[in-house]
Amino acid sequence: MSTAWTITFDCADPAALSAFWRRALGYVERTPPAGFATWEDFGHAIGLAEEQFGDQASLIDPLEEGPRIYFQRVPEGKTAKNRVHLDVRVAGREVRGAERERLVQERVARLRKAGFAGNVRV
Repeated sequence: MSTAWTITFDCADPAALSAFWRRALGYVERTPPAGFATWEDFGHAIGLAEEQFGDQASLIDPLEEGPRIYFQRVPEGKTAKNRVHLDVRVAGREVRGAERERLVQERVARLRKAGFAGNVRV
């Protein structure tokens, strides 16, 4: 039996970071718990202050194969280099040469439109 786990990002803007990773990974927004039409309805039910709405976002793999990804607003800014990162695999090892390069460059172009400014390794 495996253990369910979540990748959590501390960040300044959960909605923006969530939107980027949703696009990068093909994940979808997690739906509110049963009995709640929206996350705001859930927030009201648990007594969350309205100014805290939007302080978190959550994504799930629609195929239920990958981990849940959670984004939470934190007050402090980033103070050091990220020590964990996610690698996005665009093509398997069996795809090589020009085809691999094409697939990677297509994905990079889409992610740059979504705000990606990081490193690319083929």
